[in-house]
Parts: sequence; C-alpha cells; structure tokens
Amino acid sequence: MLDVTRELYNALLQERRDAYRDRGITISTRQQYSELTGLRKEDARVAAVYRECEDAALHRLHLAMQAFFRRMKRGETPGYPRFKGYARWNQLEFSHGDRALRFDTLQGRLTVPGVGRVNVRKGRVVPACGRAWIVAKNGRWYACFECERAETPLPATGTLIGIDRGVHVLAATSQGELIDNRAFGERYRSRVARHQRNLESLTLRDNAGRVCNRRDPARKAAVLRLARAKEREANRRRDYLHKMARKLVRSADVIGIEALNLRAMTRSAKGTPEQPGRNVAAKSGLNRAMLDASFGQFERLIGEKAEEAARTIVRVDPRFSSQECSRCGHVAARSRRRRRFCCLSCGYTNHADVNAALVIRGRAQLALSRLPDAGAEPVMQHVAA
Repeated sequence: MLDVTRELYNALLQERRDAYRDRGITISTRQQYSELTGLRKEDARVAAVYRECEDAALHRLHLAMQAFFRRMKRGETPGYPRFKGYARWNQLEFSHGDRALRFDTLQGRLTVPGVGRVNVRKGRVVPACGRAWIVAKNGRWYACFECERAETPLPATGTLIGIDRGVHVLAATSQGELIDNRAFGERYRSRVARHQRNLESLTLRDNAGRVCNRRDPARKAAVLRLARAKEREANRRRDYLHKMARKLVRSADVIGIEALNLRAMTRSAKGTPEQPGRNVAAKSGLNRAMLDASFGQFERLIGEKAEEAARTIVRVDPRFSSQECSRCGHVAARSRRRRRFCCLSCGYTNHADVNAALVIRGRAQLALSRLPDAGAEPVMQHVAA
C-alpha cells in the first residue's frame, strides 16, 4: 500500500510538471481525481489499495503545490515539490478513519482495509475518531487517531501567573517556581554520537562522497539503532514537557507567556562570505540549547491543555522583559547580572528569570484589563498584547 500510494504521488506530480513545461497548462486536482477513478478500473494493483489512501496522496500533492505558490507570492524562494523516495514515504492516511479502521470489542485488534486484522498494543481507550493515519517509523508501525475531546474545566484557582522560558531553567513562574531544563539532547549526546560513529565506520563512499553501500544489512541495522536512539531522546523530552505543561495549567486560571519569534531567535549567525558573522560558535551553541529545550513545543502543549481545561492564555510582547524591573518598571540592561536581577533605580533584587516572569504577568494583566469583557469568567482565548 505504501509503494502504490508513493508511486501514485510521483506519477501525479510528474503529470503536472510535464503538462506545464511542455504545453503550458495547469492540471487541477479535480482532473486528476477523475483520472484516478479511471486508473482503478484498468490497474488491479491500484484498485487493490483502499481508495481513501490514494485520495489522501492526491490531497497531499495538492497541499504541497498550494504551499509552493503561496510562498512564491510572498517573495520567498521555495523549493518545488519533490518526488518521494522509498525512505521518504511512510504514512497511509484514512480521511474517514472511523469508517475505514475498525477496532474489535476490547480494542485489542485493528482491522485495516486491504491488510486484515492487526494486533494493537496501546494504553488508553481510543474514543470516537475522525481522520486516522498508519505510520511506519524506525521499524515499528503506529496507528494515530484524530479525536474530538470535550472541554473539561478544572476547578478555579483565582490566580494569574507569568511564565518566562529560558535555557538555564526551562521555565520560571511569577510565583517563584523554577522548572528544571533537563537538556535531553545534551544528556544523550554521547550515546547518539556513539551510534553515529558506528554508522560512519560502516559507510563506504565513492570519490564524489556519495554513499555506495546503502543496502548493506549491517549499515541498515546501524541506521536503525541511531534512529531509535534519537527517537527515545525525543520521547523523553516530549513526556517531560507534557507533565510540566499539565502542572502549569492546573496551577492558574490565566497564564501569561511570551510571544517569541523562535525562527528569528534560532537563526544562524554565520552571515555571508562578504559580511561574515561574529561570535558564530557561541550563537551556534545557544541555538542548539534553545532547540533542545523545545520552547515551541512547550508553548503548544500549554495551549492545548489550557484549551481542554478552559484556561486563558495571554501572549504578550517579549521585548525587554528580562531588563525591566517588575517593581518600578525601570529598563536597563545592566540591571541583570547573570542569574540575578538588581534594579539600578529602586534596588529591587530577585532571580532574573522570576523577575522576567513577574514582568510578563504584569503585561498579561494589563492586556486582560483592556478587553471589553475583562470581568467575565475566564475562558480559553489567545490575547496578543
């Protein structure tokens, strides 16, 4: 099924490329949908695959083309959608998963169209679902279900907290709590590096530097060991972020958080040959630490859990939050001295990250006071200040 849908995606992409390059015409998704219907009548191999999976491959190409032209209109330099190789196609999508994939009574087996019954190892009971995916990852198969979860409000706490994210500590709250940054990438770096060295020792290259023994069983096993090591690292990081996000959502009715531009923050400092950057090694290490902390994933998990718990998320302007005094509002870069904050104006002293969290809390409170229904009961919303 993976082979058929991948070959179908590549054929549909080739048809669009050839039609525009040779005849100057654009083939629409509707036309290719009709062609796919005719192809299923002629080719038994294509007809043997569940139709929704093939429609999903066509929809995936449609989204890729839309993204390409959208970035072109913005003046960016996007790459044209690429053909998918064997290693770059590992997903089967079922647009109506509740209609295609069937669990037995105890949800111990899953019936997949065209495959049959497959034993399932899982934790929670899967509720009523919409879309579903079957994904092959590092030698294992995963079934993913998109479910609508009802809002379950948590008991009100009557508190508003600010959260400052950082590298030294993952997050500091305005209540003085410091959440440890486990730095899983740094912690498991030696293990991953060992697998990388093992893989490199089994890799043969030609004069052009291209790998020439991709099908070697020993090399394939080394690639799998490296992939699983990185997967375990990502799993531990995600598990920790889930727990910390849940803890923060339970602690307050309103959560103020910085609206960080992570793409700009983690941009490389190398520069160009004409204008080389400065402190490139230091900036590279800082970028690696910020990506290891996963600021974006942490914010997303807080937002998801807050929505389920009917909490309020307020995203505020992050500028000068680490240099502003939470007591008098004086802004000075020299007030922050490593991990300590000492205001040059009023002498207020606190942990630097806790002071920043207090500033964020004040900005979130100000943003809420400007809303027309500021006195209403807190509900899940996103406020940009």
